[in-house]
Amino acid sequence: MKKSLLGLLLATALVVPAFAAKGDTSINAKLGLGVNSNVAVSGAMITGKDDEFYELKTDMPFMLGAEFFYGTSDNLSIGFGANYVFDADSKALSKYGGGTTNIYVAIKPEAKIESNIFTSLYLIGQFGLSFGRTDSDIEGDALSINRGLYLGAGFGVTIKDAVFVELIFSSCNGKLKADGIQLGDIQYNITSVNVGYKFNI
Repeated sequence: MKKSLLGLLLATALVVPAFAAKGDTSINAKLGLGVNSNVAVSGAMITGKDDEFYELKTDMPFMLGAEFFYGTSDNLSIGFGANYVFDADSKALSKYGGGTTNIYVAIKPEAKIESNIFTSLYLIGQFGLSFGRTDSDIEGDALSINRGLYLGAGFGVTIKDAVFVELIFSSCNGKLKADGIQLGDIQYNITSVNVGYKFNI
């Protein structure tokens, strides 16, 4: 999966610049807050049944992110990005805590707005890899998380063609292990509000 994603990133970087002159090309920097987040874990060793998930609400995590978009037209941009989700503790189980780093390709269809304040409304879709981490343990056995699929979707608004505000739902997936033994799947779901700045280039 990692090789496929890197190939897609390379193809994006090589092919899309030919169309960049048709729309905006930008670098985005943003700060986010996870207003609703939870960690869901499956596996017989945790839940008693392989097909059930045990869910833990977490504290609100902070996020930092950066993206690079090529405008293929006035109404469509594609690119890639990364974000770092700072560690957050579980509200129900104080000894569990963790975060994730995600890299992804993204597509952003948008509609221009004729306004003195707002420049555009847009949707955003993200697909990539999630690299989860935790410093927790189960009965003394250190936990670790293997990389997995990252998915994100949401919408946003651009103000004065510079500042933007987004609402994004993301799902960060992986495999939870204890001292190398796989316990089950882990899914970190975050609904975040992001505020950022768009640098047109």
